[in-house]
Amino acid sequence: MADLREKISATADTFVHYLFASRGNELILRSFVNAVQENAGQPLVKETQVINPFNPQTFRTEKRSIIDIKAISEKNHTFVIEFQVAGHPAFAERALYYWAKTFGQQLVEGEAYKKLTPVIVIALTCFPLFPELKKLHNTFGIMAQDAPGFVFTDRLQIHTLELADEKLGLIPTINSPLRRWLEFFHYSDKKSEEEMETLLQNSDPEVGKAYDAYLRFNRDKELRELEDARQQYLHDYNSSIEDARETGHAEGLAEGQAKTILTVLKARFGKVSQAIQDAITQTADDAELEQLTILAARCKSLAEFFESVK
Repeated sequence: MADLREKISATADTFVHYLFASRGNELILRSFVNAVQENAGQPLVKETQVINPFNPQTFRTEKRSIIDIKAISEKNHTFVIEFQVAGHPAFAERALYYWAKTFGQQLVEGEAYKKLTPVIVIALTCFPLFPELKKLHNTFGIMAQDAPGFVFTDRLQIHTLELADEKLGLIPTINSPLRRWLEFFHYSDKKSEEEMETLLQNSDPEVGKAYDAYLRFNRDKELRELEDARQQYLHDYNSSIEDARETGHAEGLAEGQAKTILTVLKARFGKVSQAIQDAITQTADDAELEQLTILAARCKSLAEFFESVK
């Protein structure tokens, strides 16, 4: 029997990872990366290799994992691609933190700094990040305050793409391949197949292949189940955080924040050692607690988290 459920959004993180990190989709990934690079006036890449390829079994058994796509170009530039549907008050800080983490992981102790290569973050959000900026696609780096044209280093670059309601009207003003990619991500679940075929005419062929992959994903029962499981986990996870926050209002900000962090860690990893609990509860600085909250949601293990609080 055909699956009559509504189509998922093309920005759903399970689909995005399936699209960009499945073997055989390297040209689709390169097309999207180059669309972003070209629109920002940055050099294009000739090839991309995914570091964390799509694995259905990983999604089935570790649906709590935070899903980013990481790829390396022929010049050893690292691209970190993240799609975020729901708003996050510290999203900018989180993007910078994970740029720093990826950048620092390039070296092992004793290696020369000259081996460090650029890390480029591409973050697409469905909520407004910078309403005061008039562009939908903004590019950030490190520049001199008194001479904005002077770049401190090209090793840091962050692209933000805001598919927020407030900026959707700007999509037609983008005169580059990026326009078709943005239309694909925004309209795939809102328009019919015939309308999408018309919309994507004369676009990069890889955008059309991305839409074909989108249709296959929606028709595949097992892949849809992966996304359903992912959404159920996120619902439960966010509910546990909200419960912890409500407790925090009654017990004081610092204490409540500490409980939020512990709730997140327990939801992701199960039992939390007493050493980690003590390290969290002994942290009183609001800024540090905020960073620990972000880290709790993003770390891959308790050991990684503990390294940051020791």
